[in-house]
This record gives sequence, structure tokens and C-alpha cells, in this order.
Amino acid sequence: MPRLVEGIDAGYDVASGRRTARHDSWGRTLPSRLINGMLRRFTRVEIADFGCAFNAYRRQAVEPMLGAIGRQKFTKALVLSGGASVVEVDVGHAPRQGASRYSPLRLTRLALHVLAGFWPQPIQTAGIVLGTVCSLASLALGVYGVVFWISQADFPGPLLLGALVVAVLGVQGFILALVGEHLGRIQRVVEHRPLYLVDREL
Repeated sequence: MPRLVEGIDAGYDVASGRRTARHDSWGRTLPSRLINGMLRRFTRVEIADFGCAFNAYRRQAVEPMLGAIGRQKFTKALVLSGGASVVEVDVGHAPRQGASRYSPLRLTRLALHVLAGFWPQPIQTAGIVLGTVCSLASLALGVYGVVFWISQADFPGPLLLGALVVAVLGVQGFILALVGEHLGRIQRVVEHRPLYLVDREL
């Protein structure tokens, strides 16, 4: 604990505990690495251990996130996603006594929680990818159909119909992206999570 407090006294907003020489089995460390990798990717904060319970926070870094704390399992990731500065502090780790509470089902639900809570607009991303791919495929099929029609003097009805169907799928993809944007905004409002934090007023 004194080392964590020293990290805060040094001017950092968060002193993040980092478990060293973990004695857990691969069944615990492998899912932990996966979850940590996902949180590093989504928060863009390069720390080693988001799951360590030994942390120290500056009050000013936590207060803007109070409305969202309790709605997310990873408080440290939530605070850091708001732009708080962080320093890592090594802490000891003792082997777990007894069976782990994290079953494969619970680990899967935890991974889904990370995706839903920290991946910005996943539905929007899927919609944009679907809309772009289908639109390009429809354009290619349509151009090929027209060229075939002109060169062979034969109307390619099924081909152009397929291009139309793929084009409709592309439109639906972009509509899905718009729905994802609205859902993302609703989630931020429900969780009281700010889009940005004001460091200081001049």
C-alpha cells in the first residue's frame, strides 16, 4: 500500500497494481491475458494488469466516473478510459487457495461484458463493414452485368437481381450502423459516462 500511495504522491491519477510472478494455473492466466489484451485494445492504455485489486486513485480522477462505477466490472479500466494518468506498481501474488470461482461460462460472460462495455459501437462497426462490403459487391456485380448485357446482347436478369439484393443488404448495413450509433449514445447516457473530461478551466 505505501508504494501505491507513493505513486499518487508522484502526481499520477492512478497507481495500478501489477501482480508479479503469478502462481496461478494456465486456466487462470490464459483468460486473464485475453481479458487484459482486450482492455488494452479498447481503452488504449498499455498497462499489464487490469484485474489486480490493489490500486490507488486520485479523487479527481474517480469523481467524473462515479455514475458509471457499479455498472462496469472493471473500475480501473473505466477510470483510465477517461484519460487519467497511470503508473504501474509491482505487488506480490500468493497462489489461490481452493477452487476458482471463474467457470468457463463465467469467463465467457466476462469477455462479453468487456466487449459490450468498452468496445465503442460494436454494432456500428459491424454495420459499416457489412454496408461497405455489400455495396462494393453490388457495384461489381452490376458493372459486370451491364458489360455482359452489352457485349453478349443477352439480358442477365438473375445476375442483376442478385446485385440488387446485395445492394439492399448494403443499405441495411448502413442502417444498422446508424442504429449502433444511437445505442452507443443511449449506453453512455444510462451509464452516466462522460465523453471527455475537463482537466482545468482557464
